[in-house]
Amino acid sequence: MAGRLAKDELTPRAAELVLAACRGDEALERALAGVPTHDEAPRERTDGPGQGIFVSEIRVQGFRGIGPQARLPLAPGPGLTVVTGRNGSGKSSFAEAAELAMTGYNARWTRARHDVWRQGWRNLHQADTAVELELVQAAAPDRTTIRRQWAPEDDLAQGEWTQDNEPFDDRRWHEALETYRPFLPYSELGTVLDAQPEDLYEAMHRLLGLEAITEAQQALAEHRKRLAEIVARPHDRRERVRAELLASQDERAHRAAALLGSDSPDLDAIADLALGAEVGTGTSLLHQIVDVALPPDEEVDRVRETFDLALGAVSAVATANAQDSLRTSEILRLAIQLQESSRDSPRAQTCPVCDLGRLDGLWLAKARDRAEHLAKAAAELHEAADRLDVAVAATRAVCVPVPEVLTEAQDVLDTTAALQAWQAWEACASIDDPVRLRQEVFDRYADLIQAVDQLKSVAREQIDRRDLVWRPMAIALFEWHSQAQQALADAEVLADVTEAENWIRKTAATLRSERIAPFAKESQRIWQRLRQQSNVDLGAVRLGGARNVELDVSVDGVTNSALAVMSQGELHSLGLALFLPRAMVDESPFRFVVIDDPVQAMDPSKVDGLAQVLADVGLTRQVVVFTHDERLVEALRRLRLPATVWEVCRGEESAVQVRMSDDPVGRCLADARAMRVDEDLPDALRSELVASCCRAALEAAAHARFRRERLGRGVPHAEVERELECALTTRHKLALAVLDDLTEPTKLLPHLENTVGSWAVDLLLACRVGGESGDLDVLIRDTELLAGWVQR
Repeated sequence: MAGRLAKDELTPRAAELVLAACRGDEALERALAGVPTHDEAPRERTDGPGQGIFVSEIRVQGFRGIGPQARLPLAPGPGLTVVTGRNGSGKSSFAEAAELAMTGYNARWTRARHDVWRQGWRNLHQADTAVELELVQAAAPDRTTIRRQWAPEDDLAQGEWTQDNEPFDDRRWHEALETYRPFLPYSELGTVLDAQPEDLYEAMHRLLGLEAITEAQQALAEHRKRLAEIVARPHDRRERVRAELLASQDERAHRAAALLGSDSPDLDAIADLALGAEVGTGTSLLHQIVDVALPPDEEVDRVRETFDLALGAVSAVATANAQDSLRTSEILRLAIQLQESSRDSPRAQTCPVCDLGRLDGLWLAKARDRAEHLAKAAAELHEAADRLDVAVAATRAVCVPVPEVLTEAQDVLDTTAALQAWQAWEACASIDDPVRLRQEVFDRYADLIQAVDQLKSVAREQIDRRDLVWRPMAIALFEWHSQAQQALADAEVLADVTEAENWIRKTAATLRSERIAPFAKESQRIWQRLRQQSNVDLGAVRLGGARNVELDVSVDGVTNSALAVMSQGELHSLGLALFLPRAMVDESPFRFVVIDDPVQAMDPSKVDGLAQVLADVGLTRQVVVFTHDERLVEALRRLRLPATVWEVCRGEESAVQVRMSDDPVGRCLADARAMRVDEDLPDALRSELVASCCRAALEAAAHARFRRERLGRGVPHAEVERELECALTTRHKLALAVLDDLTEPTKLLPHLENTVGSWAVDLLLACRVGGESGDLDVLIRDTELLAGWVQR
């Protein structure tokens, strides 16, 4: 994968995601989160069942058509084994038991729609139910026995499942059985193509060893869908949120709707609106009114106290003749200065004011005492006046101007009372009279507090009413904002994931095409041998992008659907053509395949092709085929293909016997000999039954010779079978085989007498009348001789 990535122009981030997805879900999650990834060891696979597994024996007891335990021995190695038997003989019970023992599953019983099928898996003549599969594994000296045993009260899904007397670990076998499933029951053979498309796709896809890349593609697809949903979510929801906002009267809603209407909404502004950092004009004014601040009560109380103390101090020193005292103090000061300036003069100065008194030393002493007293009183007065000026200035400073919001908010709220109260309070700053200022400013402040508090209360009520309507819209807006932010962050990641997914999808398709080519070629080869005289041709086999298997089927060169043009026999043949390459891959641990009744619905020409295909597979695999149709065995013998044939016979109370099968002639003669020595049969019935078996032996020999010679000359199978169907009697069938002419049965007896001898004519007569006129041992011996001559 890394090598293919290096050859393609892929962004580093997308390439990192591809490799992380191939390593597993945890690595991909870390890569998407931006956590640096390190090279990791490949994911470990669980131990499988081993390699080179063959079946050496199937043992069944109390299951389906088998009562007491029956054993089907198999040669554990490559080769073809055919298990035959009439319908109801119990042969398919062996096939189903083997599949159930190894997989715990059988389509016929698991998918059955009617309860009769699901409940009919136990045999009526045997209480104990058990199935065993004995396996031989290459390079392993011991044999492995897989056993399933059910108590009388268990259903099919229950019971004890063991491997060599230890609990069966189906997890070790599951992956191999899913990928290289070696069982093909009849219930699935004809439904390979009309089953769910993804079932056949999965079955073939597992063979290609692309699970890791497929899982990586699925993981990337899931993340791409998730991210695409996140990225698309704000766009899909924006118009719904905007419509709700436009329907509101709130200024914030209109502002938010305007922001959402932009091609690239300002997410920061939207966040401010949703979180209340930015509000509409009206709502903002209401909040400003609520936030209107008056001087703190502590500051007003301090100013009031300072003002009162300053006024008190002034009142204490400001008497009625305070001004006269100040003037007097000034006159005395000047007079003292005058007297002191003339102290060196020989005579005392005359008072410059009254021109009567003398400014002598005595006066100077008294004047100094009085001036000092008057100066102290003036200083106190000046100090009190300064304190009052400071207090007045501080009081005027408290009277802050009217806030502009009281004027701006008049369209939103009635602020008249508060505005007038504030203006009246502000006007106090122009009062010159401290006493009047003291009286007006604090009284008006009390009125202002009441007016402002009432205005704030009304503003809060309006804010609460607006917020009650706005809050759900704000929540929706904030949720959209969160989604938009996440979408903005994930948009770049989505682009990388999409690029990675597109690359891995293209690469997976290329790898599937490369790896399925050998399987498709083998399927085409098998189909060519199975199709025989069919006019249906199988072309390429591909794994489609829609998780289905695409088959290029054509009829006389015209492309068509397989289901539309194929007969049931052809569908069976195509099912085998798709199944066998899967079961024969070298990676499969199983060296055996079990096929149940593949001959059914096939015409004779396809049976010949099937015999050749199975014999070819038997060169490298152990092939076990169950069938009730004698045509497969006949084709194997006629084509001289190596095969072991077992015959399953069912007796009373479901007692099933398995015996090595001779050719049809030999089986008929064996039955004749068995009836000859059966002392329980009446003589007349014994003679009739022996004669019937001898006739059947002669007819089987005639069929074998006629088919061999006619098919050897290239006559179509269908024509050969039609002629055989027209031969209704033993003489007609012998005439076909010996004289190659159905229309001349009267020439048969003379030809036999001249060619073989009169005993052959006597034999045909004895077989027709039931063997009453001769020795049964002689009848059986002569039948064997004549049948051998016919078959030569």
